Amino acid sequence: MKQELVHMRDKLNNISKRNRSIRLLKLYDKWSFDLTRSSSEIAEGIVEGLKRKSTKSFSLLTKEEEKDTANTRKLTTLYRNIKGIEDETGVHDFYLGTPFVSGTFSDGTFFQAPLFLYPVRLEKGSINRQTFELKKDEGEPILNRTLFLAFKKIDQLRFSEEWMDEAQEVASKGDAEIQAFLERFQLAVTQVSARYVPLKEYKTDEIPLKSQLELTKNAIIGHFPQGSSSLVRDYDQLIDLSETSNLSLVGDLLNPENATIMESDWDAQKTEPEDIREFNRLYLLNTDGSQEEILKEARYKKGLAVHGPPGTGKSQVIVNLITDALHQKKRILVVCQKRAALDVVYQRLHSLDLTGYTALVHDENQDRKALYGKINDTLSYSLNYEQGWTQNLRTTSQKLEQQEMELNNIAVGLHSKNENGLSLYDLYSRTKSTGDIEAFIVVDSAANELNAENLEDVLATVYTYAEWYERFGKDSYPLKDRLSFAKFGMKEKTDFTQKMAQLIIQIKKAEECLNLLDADDITPGYTWGIQQDLLKIQPDISDGEPRTMQGLRLWYWTSFTGKKIIEDLNKGAKFSGVKSQEWPKIKKSLLLMNDLAQITSEINKEMEVLKYFLEPSKVEKYKELVSDGSLPVKEMELIQEYLHTDFEDLQHMDQFGQECNPTEQKLIKLLIEKKNQIGFDNLSEKWTETLRQSVYLYWIDKAERKHPAVKKVSNSEYNRLRSNFEELVEKKKELARQYLINELKLSLQGAQDSSRDVFKDLKHQTGKKRQVWPLRKLVNQYADKGLMDVAPVWLASPEIVSSIFPLTENLFDLVIFDEASQCTVENGLPSIYRAKQVIVAGDEMQLPPSNMFMSTIENDEDEEDFLSNDSPSLLNLAKRRFDEKTLQWHYRSKYEELINYSNHAFYNGAIQISPNVQPYKEPPAIQWIKVENGRWIDRANEVEAIKVVEVLKELLIAKQEKSVGIITFNSTQQTKILDMIEKVAIEDMEFGSLYGEVMSRGLDERVFVKNIENVQGDERDIILFSVGYGQNEEGRVYNRFGSLNQEGGENRLNVAVTRAKEETIVVSSIEPEELEVANSKSNGPRLFKDYLKYARAVSNGQIERVQEVIQDVNELGNTSVSTSALQFDSPFEEQVYEQLRNLGYEVQTQVGMSGYRIDLAVIHPNDPSQYIVGIECDGAMYHSSKNAKERDIYRQKFLESRGWTIERIWSRNWWKNQSVEIERIDQVIKALVKKDEVKEGMAGSLK
Repeated sequence: MKQELVHMRDKLNNISKRNRSIRLLKLYDKWSFDLTRSSSEIAEGIVEGLKRKSTKSFSLLTKEEEKDTANTRKLTTLYRNIKGIEDETGVHDFYLGTPFVSGTFSDGTFFQAPLFLYPVRLEKGSINRQTFELKKDEGEPILNRTLFLAFKKIDQLRFSEEWMDEAQEVASKGDAEIQAFLERFQLAVTQVSARYVPLKEYKTDEIPLKSQLELTKNAIIGHFPQGSSSLVRDYDQLIDLSETSNLSLVGDLLNPENATIMESDWDAQKTEPEDIREFNRLYLLNTDGSQEEILKEARYKKGLAVHGPPGTGKSQVIVNLITDALHQKKRILVVCQKRAALDVVYQRLHSLDLTGYTALVHDENQDRKALYGKINDTLSYSLNYEQGWTQNLRTTSQKLEQQEMELNNIAVGLHSKNENGLSLYDLYSRTKSTGDIEAFIVVDSAANELNAENLEDVLATVYTYAEWYERFGKDSYPLKDRLSFAKFGMKEKTDFTQKMAQLIIQIKKAEECLNLLDADDITPGYTWGIQQDLLKIQPDISDGEPRTMQGLRLWYWTSFTGKKIIEDLNKGAKFSGVKSQEWPKIKKSLLLMNDLAQITSEINKEMEVLKYFLEPSKVEKYKELVSDGSLPVKEMELIQEYLHTDFEDLQHMDQFGQECNPTEQKLIKLLIEKKNQIGFDNLSEKWTETLRQSVYLYWIDKAERKHPAVKKVSNSEYNRLRSNFEELVEKKKELARQYLINELKLSLQGAQDSSRDVFKDLKHQTGKKRQVWPLRKLVNQYADKGLMDVAPVWLASPEIVSSIFPLTENLFDLVIFDEASQCTVENGLPSIYRAKQVIVAGDEMQLPPSNMFMSTIENDEDEEDFLSNDSPSLLNLAKRRFDEKTLQWHYRSKYEELINYSNHAFYNGAIQISPNVQPYKEPPAIQWIKVENGRWIDRANEVEAIKVVEVLKELLIAKQEKSVGIITFNSTQQTKILDMIEKVAIEDMEFGSLYGEVMSRGLDERVFVKNIENVQGDERDIILFSVGYGQNEEGRVYNRFGSLNQEGGENRLNVAVTRAKEETIVVSSIEPEELEVANSKSNGPRLFKDYLKYARAVSNGQIERVQEVIQDVNELGNTSVSTSALQFDSPFEEQVYEQLRNLGYEVQTQVGMSGYRIDLAVIHPNDPSQYIVGIECDGAMYHSSKNAKERDIYRQKFLESRGWTIERIWSRNWWKNQSVEIERIDQVIKALVKKDEVKEGMAGSLK
């Protein structure tokens, strides 16, 4: 680890031949200006004035020079660059360097550098006056620490901090005192000039090989950054500490590449996210689900890497992290090299009245006065705090918790999978309303054996069985009441057939007997009752002898049965004896009756055998028919016929039924029982639908018993819940804010009461007007003695942190890095050492660390504007060591066209974006302006610059309330546009006035002109792109893409195209097709060309072309964009769509081109260019929200802020009564249409 620290220190300790603070051998306009260019006398006057601490301003140009002279141009270039650096970083590293020390180090390296640096400020006159003045800035003169770090490293000289501090006093002395001061530390110098002379500049072959130490009166104003010297000082201490310490988080991060952070005391204590109660969550700004995950993990993770794509609310999360940490009585440090990012956090804290407890330090000299004043004011006034905030917050939090639980119960009830594998939402979407179900069966216990997967198998089984049952299950089917043929073979079939043939013969015989009997009341059953008697008298009847007749007569007259039979045969008439005329007929009938009794008795016996084939009850039924004389000849013949034709199918059916599991058999039986209600037409479909709906209804009933909260959506209770919840959320945020401020006051009061003398001294030091302590001294003195009680939150750059804070382990409880993709590991580690916990936030798809403001010499003619730093970013290291979280919702851009390209080209479409309420916005959110005759000459395009300024003027006139930014793709075009703005401002009074007014606004409202290297973190309402590239003098377009062509160059494009909040205007002298990118080694040029195609397509309203480009760039990210016209999340959504279409509305589905889409959107009946209402069903998008605040409040408010009217249709309500829901939506649409018509009418009447 020590070697790594040494390596990092050496990277920071920039003593290379390119460091301006050590080796200023040539003056570049963007970095420095020699005061002797005005005159030696002016240079001397300025230096002497600064030594006397004069506050007067020194003019650098004469009246004649204020016109377009070389000095004016040089100072303009220097001013712009220094101003740009200050705007970017907040640091004003602008000094007057004098005198200069030159000579050679012990390794033979020649140096020429300022000895002292006097803080000064270069001020420019109004837009139409080319005046420049120099004046003393805040702070004392300092020693050029970078130079002495070089002496320390190369010549092994030792300089104490006390000696460095003493140099400040010597800087105001004369030449002799300065020489004596240097000689005390073995630096014998020779004074070589008595008056101020121009700096000697060297070409490469003119650099001296050996030179004595000389002191020359040069006076150079320029950029001489000293921040790295404080970082180097920290590394010297860290290297020493590494001998005896593991350096806590720094040691964790510097583990081998493939290692993860070892378990620490922190992680051992809190291995799982505790259920943080609402009272203990102090998130004072709105959150979404992805943000809340980060906030919760921050409670128990020692380190966390947060990925924040453009506009996804990083500053919101940081502020909520701060307020939540303040609630836990923590000390917080936010670190970022971008001024704009720190300013945004500060502004958000200001909106919460928390800046009184926040110290923002961009520049330790510039910001000292304001910070001391704030601290002194805090300690000067009594702290007024109130009682009752805690209880109020606790009570409101408890109510909020209860309401949130109820709302979450609804969501959980709707979307949690039940044991059957389906959620209630799934079931509502698939189930018909009970009023629409033709039949259902009571499935009960059988449904408990089913789930979503095996239900489909059961339904397939039922479907197959129903196909057979439709043929063989009707009551009219002769073999309907058979026993199972499953185990029958040909033998059984033959036996059955033979039995049936025999039966049919017998039945036909019986039928003949019956036909011969002319007695309706005589039936086989009747004959069975008297069969024994008939058998007894048959011999007598057949004999015909008188004796027999006499006996027979006697029997008949004496037997009640006999008399009854004769009377029945005689049709009720009394029998008058064997000699009567009726007797022959009666005799014949008696014989027939005997035959009938014998035949039918035999039939009955043979029918018993049928019970092996048919249901016994059916056999008994046939026997009853035989008994009644309704002989089933036709039935038997049909059985025989169908037995022959259907046996195999019946056998298969019965085998299939037998193979069904018990649940399937039970369900089929239940369906058969409902055959009269269901009918037989399309039986397979009817059975499966009846079964499906019956099972679903059972599952719904069971799930609703388990999740009763779901029923609340079908009455007014949900609306009441949501309304109360929304009120409580807002109330809690305000109560939490007041509570936190009160707690901070109480904490400070407690600290003051326990350490009165310390706070008295702190107040004294911050109130002094003379001999004011440097900020570093004050912080070092009071960091652990009250200062952190006054200001528990600090915002600063890594350099400022190292400059003003002692290198104390765990000085801060929480350190948060913002824009960490641009922060090198070596810059970040000293701040991390001061942390107990660190959260590293940034975006790897934005700018990597760069050398854009490093103190290096640059050859502007031969090199690209900015060079990539070969150091890995802090974010890159943190994501390998810590858990990662990603912010998902985009808030910056008002229209999705402004962010869609970035989303798909760089984030695989994962960013959640609000769809447009105006899908075909006019004018388009991106406008393409083609410049004719634009020429790319000397890396700039003057014609295009003129056009950009013309467009800027139009915007300043037509959209004065909107902020504007101009982005170029290199610094020479940036300079060209700035020159053109100043030129036009002088020549065009109207433009000059408008531009001057805008530039007098706050920093975030001014017009900026930046190139793609330094625009990260900025945003404006309207962004103007100057593409710049065009044909050269020879009519050729050279494909030189500057930094876009570097490794990771596409990230610069990503930053540039995501800065606009409302509108982007692309000004181009070429068409995209003119760029040849096929041979590009990196993605930058290809994506640049695609973006130009995208911008032009959006501008021209070519929606299909837009989708094609998105598809192309998305494929680079190995993902696809669906452009299908109709997509539905569920059958429920499809039903809503169809019903709305039936009402005559035009409806689009899954509206949007990101991960978030509105389920259904109804196009305005009177204006097809926009949607009138968005419909959110409670499906995937609803379920995607991780908490009730996002799901039921924040997301809808966010969509409404983008112009949407959102209506929700609950799947339960749709299931219960579709007509009521569709009528409600219809009425909403009609009301909105009427409202728009009234607005238009009022607008028309005002014209």
